[in-house]
Amino acid sequence: MSLRQKIIVLFLAIVLVPLNLLGMITYSYFSKTLEDQTYHYTVQVIDQLNQNVNAFIDEMHRLSLLPLYDREILTILKNRTEDSYSYYPQTEELERMSSFLSTLSYNRKELSGVHIIARDGSLFSDLGSPRTVHRISDESSFWHQNIQQGEGASLLVPAHEPAYMVGNEKTVFSVGRLLRDPDGFRPLGMIKVDIEMSYIESLLTDVDLSEEASITMVDRHGQLIYETGKAITPILKKVDKEGQTLVERKRVTADGVNYLPVLRQSSGEVQTIVLLPENEIVGASQSLRIVTIGLMVAVSAVILLLARVAERSLTKPIFELRQMMERAEKGEFQHRMTPSSKDELGQLALSYNHMMEQINELIAKVYQTEIREKDAEIKALQTQMNPHFIYNTLEHINMIAITKHEYELSDMVASLGRLIRYSIDQKTRFVPLRDELLFVKAYIAIQEKRLEGKVTFDISIPEKMLTLFIPKLIIQPLLENAIVHGHQHGEIKGRIVVKGWQDHTFSYLEVRDQGQGMKQSMSIGTGNRVALTNIAERLALLLGEQAVLTIKSEEGIGMSVTITLPKT
Repeated sequence: MSLRQKIIVLFLAIVLVPLNLLGMITYSYFSKTLEDQTYHYTVQVIDQLNQNVNAFIDEMHRLSLLPLYDREILTILKNRTEDSYSYYPQTEELERMSSFLSTLSYNRKELSGVHIIARDGSLFSDLGSPRTVHRISDESSFWHQNIQQGEGASLLVPAHEPAYMVGNEKTVFSVGRLLRDPDGFRPLGMIKVDIEMSYIESLLTDVDLSEEASITMVDRHGQLIYETGKAITPILKKVDKEGQTLVERKRVTADGVNYLPVLRQSSGEVQTIVLLPENEIVGASQSLRIVTIGLMVAVSAVILLLARVAERSLTKPIFELRQMMERAEKGEFQHRMTPSSKDELGQLALSYNHMMEQINELIAKVYQTEIREKDAEIKALQTQMNPHFIYNTLEHINMIAITKHEYELSDMVASLGRLIRYSIDQKTRFVPLRDELLFVKAYIAIQEKRLEGKVTFDISIPEKMLTLFIPKLIIQPLLENAIVHGHQHGEIKGRIVVKGWQDHTFSYLEVRDQGQGMKQSMSIGTGNRVALTNIAERLALLLGEQAVLTIKSEEGIGMSVTITLPKT
């Protein structure tokens, strides 16, 4: 592919790829935002609906208890349990029951009726005899059995058509309770409060959901309470048959239509399920997709035209630059470009010229540097001394001192030899504490001779710590610091103690002197305290943050330096 073709493709890619990504992201974001807004609004609606319905049902549960607090009602129900009592209710019983039930349903338009069924099947209702039967002989209806099995607890009865209503086929849902004698706890009958479906419809009047949305309310056992729109019950059965569950906002298909389920559990007895048609949610975003595609086509045509114009003005100076670079590859750094414009390509030509000048300068500097390095290597070889020559010379001096019975001199020479051998050996970074102490003792031996007893030394290290591996050469600099700065090279008399101890987590090494001390505010990196700073940096580098160097000092009293090491 030629450069001209690459430029055209590059222009198209630079614009079309971001434009495509932007279009897809915008479309996805817009669709997701619409879905989220619809979902959250639906959630708020459902939560409010659940709250209102459950509050009303709770109120009906409490209402179903009221017959148990009325002695006259209880007396009537007790009489209705006797076989010898009259078959039909007496006028006084009907009037008293009607008055009581009318009081319960007073000003409650949501109720379809309040009914009490006695033990012998007698039916008392606030609706009056023309609209209801006098007796219920069939006790096999599911609502009758559910209330019986409730054993006195107030129950929610799902949607059904009450058979005791005369000439009425409307559907209601109810709250029912088995009424028991408060004294003997024997069954006296049951109360059934029928609730109009229009009550829920009135709650949905001001709800602005999609016309195609389906709303279903079920009880705790999944039994239908209310349903509007597309029947959700067959969908639930289909999902259950396939071994699946209805998942919040997970697409479900019914009759070729995709729906987004919204399920809201509540602490009450009713939960609501809403199916939102997906095509209505994302319908508004379809126009955005069409506009995006049209915009991409138009922009592609414009970019193609601009790319043809741009490649002509770009390729000529680039080809010239390529020729100059080929010459530079052959080592011809003396050629320079002539800028044809003041734009970026012109600046590129100037940069190339500047680069060639710098290359020439660097070549000259490299030659000079190599010459200096060769001279330095020669001088280093000329001044290099074999460490074995130093050891052999010290050993020879030691033998001469022993021959002449200069034993103190012999000890100092031997100690010096150990110091040099230990210091020069750079192969190991960690050594046993035992080896470090041998080096320290050799250093102390020399200092004791030099200081003539003005400063005394004491080493107190437990035997179990001698195998501890520590960074090499960290104790001797602390001793030297104590001698030089604490005791002023022996001008201040005193004692220097090297001490070690351990706890469950760390090992500690302390060098404490009785010298002049220093102010607490003094930093270990200032003045002549560089040795302490170097040790602290080495500890952190080799052992991490757990290795710490701590300084405690009191002016005129002395100073202690403690090294904290991780216990290994």
